Amino acid sequence: MSYPPDQRVQGCWEYMIQMHKHLIRKKFLSQRRDLLPSDVNSLSNLININLKQEAFFNKCENLVSFFAIDNEPNLLIPRNKKILLPKIDDEELSFHIKTDQLVTNKYGIKEPLNNESYPISEIQLILIPFIAFNTNLYRIGYGGGYYDRTLQKIATTKTGPKLWGIGYDFQKINTNFQNKFDIRLDKVITDRELEELIEAHGLNE
Repeated sequence: MSYPPDQRVQGCWEYMIQMHKHLIRKKFLSQRRDLLPSDVNSLSNLININLKQEAFFNKCENLVSFFAIDNEPNLLIPRNKKILLPKIDDEELSFHIKTDQLVTNKYGIKEPLNNESYPISEIQLILIPFIAFNTNLYRIGYGGGYYDRTLQKIATTKTGPKLWGIGYDFQKINTNFQNKFDIRLDKVITDRELEELIEAHGLNE
């Protein structure tokens, strides 16, 4: 079976993007795994400081956070906020109120045991980990597509939560890797001083 030239070009282009993402993912995941526990702690502290400088973060009443794996930043969320956690639900993510009852999924990530999901329309902020991000505020995750598919659904809603990426400044790259299926983040919070980050990359509200 043969395909028209434009379809072949498109297919080749999409394959190249996926290979580019694979190489980026491999490189930055290796770098992050090489971090010492002391590095993770010190960089996480800076991220938490920058996060708490954000007016929207301080005023929001609920948010989605995550359990850190593979040397991801450890977030300290104030107890006065309603904390939600992601849970794999078929091919997407659902979000559930954090409790002490947790289970470990097939990827080794802790998830809420309760099955009652929180309405996405009522969520104010989603904090999203990444393996890499670029200056256009697109992220690369682990490749499972769970966040991507979920964010695509959120993007179709008129009033959805803000999407903030959380990670380290060394995970930043200056090249484009995004395709039509990737959803742009609203902001990225790293260990770099927030003022410099905004000035350098245009990370606005």
